[in-house]
Amino acid sequence: MSVLLPRTVLAVPASSERFLHKARTSTASVLMVDIEDGVAATGKDAARSLVRTSARPLASARRRLWLRVNAAGSTHLAADLTLANTQREHLDALMLPKATPDTVREIAARTDLPLVALVESPDGVEDARAIAAHPAVRALMFGELDYRAELAAAGGLHGQDTSWAQARIVNAAACAAIPAIAGPTAAVGDEPRLRADCQRQSNLGFTGKLCIHPAQLELVQRAFAPSADMVAWAHRVTTAAADAPADGAIAVDGSMVDKPVVDRARRILAEGRQ
Repeated sequence: MSVLLPRTVLAVPASSERFLHKARTSTASVLMVDIEDGVAATGKDAARSLVRTSARPLASARRRLWLRVNAAGSTHLAADLTLANTQREHLDALMLPKATPDTVREIAARTDLPLVALVESPDGVEDARAIAAHPAVRALMFGELDYRAELAAAGGLHGQDTSWAQARIVNAAACAAIPAIAGPTAAVGDEPRLRADCQRQSNLGFTGKLCIHPAQLELVQRAFAPSADMVAWAHRVTTAAADAPADGAIAVDGSMVDKPVVDRARRILAEGRQ
């Protein structure tokens, strides 16, 4: 994942043959086939059958395929893991809802597929660094809607600003050098809201975002990829650094440039080429 960041993760309900078929032409970095919240309890067996027949055509060298299984403790999880292990050649990771250090260890012991930990509870936020540190975990995702529901259950009925919790997710992911994926914007047709959410989340340091509709993909991709101004700045920095004496200080655009700045500029150029 360090080579190709998951900028756009498109959620696709495993119970919809039509949506699964349409997803084959998606431009998303990742297709996240959802067999948990996106599927009613009575439809899970049928959804697993659809995943069995869809996994191969959905898998692609230009994007990844994740399967969102039911949470640890669910009566549906065993069947989900059986499905995942039989389709392992087509899957890049399992997404684990309600992730905690204990549930990550449990699932990692039952499959050797990489895990994407969906952190969506107060306990999960507090333990985000321990979750990210597990060697099976290759990315963190923030489940904002579930997290806000738990805030409301504790009396925080006006809990809209989750920046503190999101920052903990970003920092925990950075400690483990793995991607941090922002939660979705539920207002599908509200482009100004989506743009504002992307701006806030990218400023916090998230590397990508979960999308719940294909119409969100293009804006999200632009928002999380390096902008043209960032790439131009990075070129100026790396050019100045290459021309500078080995022990000399340099300035670019009136600001001092040292090794961490040059390293960031090089990463921006690498991501821009992606």
